Amino acid sequence: MIGLVAAVSIPAGLAWYKERPAVAVLFASGYAAVVVLPANRSEGAWLTLLAVVLLAICITIFCRPWPAILGDFDWLKAPDMTPTRYLAVFGAAASAALLVYVGGNSVLDNLKGLTAVDGRILITGSGLLIAVFGCQFIIGSIVGPLLKEIEEKISSGDLPLSTRDFTKVGPHVGWIERFILFAFLVSGSPEAAALVVTAKSFARAPEAREGGKLVGDYYLIGTLVSVAAALLSASVTRIILGLSPL
Repeated sequence: MIGLVAAVSIPAGLAWYKERPAVAVLFASGYAAVVVLPANRSEGAWLTLLAVVLLAICITIFCRPWPAILGDFDWLKAPDMTPTRYLAVFGAAASAALLVYVGGNSVLDNLKGLTAVDGRILITGSGLLIAVFGCQFIIGSIVGPLLKEIEEKISSGDLPLSTRDFTKVGPHVGWIERFILFAFLVSGSPEAAALVVTAKSFARAPEAREGGKLVGDYYLIGTLVSVAAALLSASVTRIILGLSPL
């Protein structure tokens, strides 16, 4: 199941659903096919693949700024919602329900074959991709308000332009950070993972302090959420592999 989560979450972390919808749907479909079909090509496996494809399409519809082609629904009140997006939410819910139903009946049986070497590689790789890219959407949502405020202060001249360079490389530093953290945590070396966070603090903390409290908060919160994402992804991956969480 972790592979299916990776199929849907990685395009979200890379903002493909909004910026590259076709790529997002193709990636989700292809990755889900790699996860499900080699284990078993039963009806349940094909239904699972169909559910993932529908879910990816619905997320794309929701994320894209589509026009309200069906008119306004006065009795449905929500910020920035259009009838098309309501249909996307309904479709996503139906796809998720199908995944749960099929998973409870046949997909779990299909995925039991993933205890082999190739299966363990797929599980570990999926966990790594979720940690590095899939979690980026959640991290971005949490630090988004701070980043917006920083941009406003840069535009008004309250913060130097160099601050923008600091925030721009933040996501890429986070990718590298979570990659290394995940590798150490999955291999059972949490003490080595702690050194990664320490090294990042020595390298980036001085720049964060130069930007003032707002930039410092952005750096601190982003780092904590990034580390938590890597820790959670690694722990879940180890549990699925039949190991202790840490």
